[in-house]
Amino acid sequence: MPTRFWLSLGLSALLTAPAAAQSVQSVLQSTATAMGMENLTSIRYSGTGWQGRVGQNVSPDQDWPRVDLTSYTRSIDFDTMASKEEYVRAQGNAGQVTNLVSGDYAWTLDAQGQAVPQPAAAELRRLEILLTPWGFIKGAMAPGANPSMVTRNEYGGRSTVVSFVAFGKYRINGTINPEGLLERVQTWVPNPVVGDMYYENVYAHVPNVSGGDHAFGLETVSDLQANAPATLSVPDNVMTARIPPVRVESQRLGDGVWLIAGGSHHSVAVEFADYVTIIEAPLNEERSLAVIDEVNRLIPQKPIRFIVTTHHHWDHLGGLRAYVHEGATVITHHGNKPYYQEVLRAGLWTLEPDRFSLYPPEEWSEGYIFETLNEKYVLADQTRTVEFYNVQGLAHAAGMLIAYIPSEKIVVQADLYFPGAPAPNASARTFQRNLRRLNLDVDTIVGIHGNPTPMSQFREFVGTEQR
Repeated sequence: MPTRFWLSLGLSALLTAPAAAQSVQSVLQSTATAMGMENLTSIRYSGTGWQGRVGQNVSPDQDWPRVDLTSYTRSIDFDTMASKEEYVRAQGNAGQVTNLVSGDYAWTLDAQGQAVPQPAAAELRRLEILLTPWGFIKGAMAPGANPSMVTRNEYGGRSTVVSFVAFGKYRINGTINPEGLLERVQTWVPNPVVGDMYYENVYAHVPNVSGGDHAFGLETVSDLQANAPATLSVPDNVMTARIPPVRVESQRLGDGVWLIAGGSHHSVAVEFADYVTIIEAPLNEERSLAVIDEVNRLIPQKPIRFIVTTHHHWDHLGGLRAYVHEGATVITHHGNKPYYQEVLRAGLWTLEPDRFSLYPPEEWSEGYIFETLNEKYVLADQTRTVEFYNVQGLAHAAGMLIAYIPSEKIVVQADLYFPGAPAPNASARTFQRNLRRLNLDVDTIVGIHGNPTPMSQFREFVGTEQR
């Protein structure tokens, strides 16, 4: 399972430390001195680089797609555990992004500069402070950190690894190479798709990194300032914000067809004579368990026999394991099956265990829990038919599926059409071409994002494609 994250900073000249230190405290103190950390309370650095779109690769065997960062600035106050990260993306969702954290509070800024609370992001952003070179040293030297140290042969010689546990659960390891450079800092973070996900920041300039998936690279550092002002004032709406509970809102789309909405990502439930099929398992286990409970309320006494995933992107896949634990068979494009098998085999779930890891099914086989298709797959009984098709020629994701329910003249799609978008993008054009190719009789488009939309509205949106 490729889950390695890399951060490449051209800061190696700043990170020298004596290699012959005899104890963990002397190693840390020598490294802090060599890095000029006496009386250091804050840091600010700027540069340019790139950002990987984590979990959004075109196919499961590719690296994350990258967007250029035309500017990047991060300011950190170590005493208050506050960080302000600002960057401008050149492609995709272009524009400036500002992510902030101060202690237990996290937020971002909208296009008007107003604070938008993000309480679920606070712990990870505080952890990221400890993954910086200065944050790691300060965290390891903090009272009660109780760091340990081992040595091993690595990077062509004897390296030193200093380790401590942050927030009672995250083990953070910092590796000092034989030349006395802080080479990398690594830990593990919880992820709803892969479990305990390896997260590694590399701090010497690495021109050719092999293996893993690359999430971020700061390739040039144009400015680095010690003790630059970095304190943050937490907005009132951020201080009072709490992580909202999962909400499900059901909308009947037809006889035995339900849109299970209420959040940023939806699912669709389809009732057959003896079972239920769910289309899409997005976000995480918590979302999927809430959807399962709602489906059991709407359609009692019928098991969920199939879970259909439109594509492999992490935000659409995070609840898959919950449905397999429930006993559902997975319907997907054949190209996704090896990756989904890896997701189900993901071994370590110690940080945020899910039901599949805590109570593994007694009898499950990677062979019989999958039904795959190349171009078309049909579920049918005496009550209804649902057809699944591969979307040909799509740049967004390989092996993307749409579902067509003939009796209701509904097509279910993900990420191809967003009602309210200002203009059709390449995915909408590809969706248009595939509907023509398949000659589907559609009245309603049901998106995994957004509200159901009349087909007439989509036709007006895309217009006549230029050939």
